[in-house]
Amino acid sequence: MIRTTLKIAGGTFLLALLSAGLWWHINGLQFLYSQFSPSTEQIIGDQEVPRELSSARWQADLDSLEQILRKRLIYVKDAYGSRRLARRVDSLKLIVPKQTRAERILSVARLLDLPAPGTGHVSLPFIQRPISWRLLPMRIFEFDDGYYVVHAKDKNLIGNEVRAIGGTPADSVAESLAPWGIMSFVEPLHAIGVVEETGEIPIRMQAPSGHEVTRTVEPKGAWSLSTVLYEKDLQEPVKGKWSPANAHPRERNYWLSYRDSTDLLYVQFNSVQNASPEWTIADLADSLRTIAETHPIDKVALDLRNNGGGNHGLIEPLVDLFGSHPKIDRRGTLYTLLSRKTFSAAGTLAMELERRTKTVFVGEPGSFAPNMWGDTVPFLLPNSKLVGNVSYRYWQTSLPDDPRTSLAPDIPVPLTSDQHFSNVDSAMVSVRQHEPAARETVSLTEDERASFTGTYRLSPIHRARVTDTGDGLSFRVDRGRPESGLHPFIESDLHPLSSTRLATDITDAYVERRSGSEELALVWKDTTYALRPVDSGFTLPTEDLRAGRFEQVAKRLRTAQASGFKLDSWITSALTARADTLEAKDRPIDALRYNQLAVELFPQSWRVYSSLAYNYELLGRTDEAISAYQTFRTLDPSRMEAVNERLRELKRPDQGKE
Repeated sequence: MIRTTLKIAGGTFLLALLSAGLWWHINGLQFLYSQFSPSTEQIIGDQEVPRELSSARWQADLDSLEQILRKRLIYVKDAYGSRRLARRVDSLKLIVPKQTRAERILSVARLLDLPAPGTGHVSLPFIQRPISWRLLPMRIFEFDDGYYVVHAKDKNLIGNEVRAIGGTPADSVAESLAPWGIMSFVEPLHAIGVVEETGEIPIRMQAPSGHEVTRTVEPKGAWSLSTVLYEKDLQEPVKGKWSPANAHPRERNYWLSYRDSTDLLYVQFNSVQNASPEWTIADLADSLRTIAETHPIDKVALDLRNNGGGNHGLIEPLVDLFGSHPKIDRRGTLYTLLSRKTFSAAGTLAMELERRTKTVFVGEPGSFAPNMWGDTVPFLLPNSKLVGNVSYRYWQTSLPDDPRTSLAPDIPVPLTSDQHFSNVDSAMVSVRQHEPAARETVSLTEDERASFTGTYRLSPIHRARVTDTGDGLSFRVDRGRPESGLHPFIESDLHPLSSTRLATDITDAYVERRSGSEELALVWKDTTYALRPVDSGFTLPTEDLRAGRFEQVAKRLRTAQASGFKLDSWITSALTARADTLEAKDRPIDALRYNQLAVELFPQSWRVYSSLAYNYELLGRTDEAISAYQTFRTLDPSRMEAVNERLRELKRPDQGKE
């Protein structure tokens, strides 16, 4: 009886083992990537991912990618010009037959590395099932003084300097893989000719002792147990860890500390996302305000070095606090720490602080351009099933056409290997030691002050004012926001350097009075903008929208866009917000023209088609609602399931009947 029971148990176990093995063979890779990269798996769904693909089908994918970029990138001409994209695609198609699979994938990725500032959101994520590259059991980081192992399965390798890979100097490897640098994937190393075989990778290293050795490292696939365990270890959140070279996610979105001994308030802000409904970014701002009001404050350090972005719409409480609190918004009090990891919404926050506070920037240049394209949506290439991202919203976080490609720190502190491995935070040392230089100013006569004061037009969506407060001159630029009024775009005191030149609180930004002219000039980071006098009643397009002056605002926005001016995301929000307001007042017919104008001006935005589709539903225009939803689905496939459900509802035979 016992023997029979054991046989049955053994057979059941063996059957379960075989079933598990069969399931893993069929579904294992998809399951793993659903953990590593759930967003790409959502887009791929149940579609089969080919491991081999003919040259013709790869070439067809390149054609598809060109069409996707032309249709969904509103700035495609800025990025490529009129013919450059077509020429690049044609040249890539010619070499496809001679390329390996990895070389073809890199070609797609390079096509998405757009030659225009502010387009860093457009990308091909390398961690996805259609790529499935093998990984080195280590992470290599480029410090200012070289390339070092910062994480490794073999802990003894951590801290070693990587001098060469496969006989090629590390800096040459990084240059060949620009803009990504030395990655942990092995197939790209073979694609650029650094290694001939991918089974074992020779890496020449120098230990901290100075001893040099060549180690042979074996890459593993994502399906390998050792890779799963190593990657799982790297996903474990860590506390603190100021260094951006640390690959672990941070345990908390944000946290703060106050030191009584130094009166230093430190805020590590790792993600522009609310930590929880009970501990939001607005709550964080309130906590900082309470500390500032109840404790002496010498310095405030806002650490954005590990912040890769989040929700742009959540930053205003912090900006308002830092820009308005009398104990914080002072020269030599507020410091903002940046690194190459500072990106997206964290970059938006940094730019708001540049324009509206007296902050001093410390560290490395961020990885964002002052004006950037963000808010990505995915696309799927039909044959290879590669999933990429394109951005569709323009965030004008600096002045129009600001040529800067990054925000340079006022106090540069390059990140070196000794800082990381010895845990010496040189950026914070610089914050503690920094004392602002005395500002030499002159006194202005009443007539000289009056020659600056007034209202000026800076751009189609920016209005500037110079005001005499009695204590001095102040400078403010407004652009308007959809619902919440006029948060200032720029707000600064003015400090007379001469009778014709006034310094702002912003590094390298001045207001100048032009000789023999009523115009002023705003000198902004080596770019000069004319400030043309206008009547004090001069309105902004967003003010016209809230006041219901549709024809006036439509003409102004169309004229601005036709002249080449980039309309930013706040205009999109203003149009759809006005439509929402009218719909809430049971005026969907009036709302429709605002939604239609939004579609005309921003045809690449899924948001405007979503708003338009709902508007058509309210009007009972089902066919037009269906068409708008279908365009919405095309522009953002990640929302396909929800949109398909809505379309099924609209197409039901009894739809609209009692």
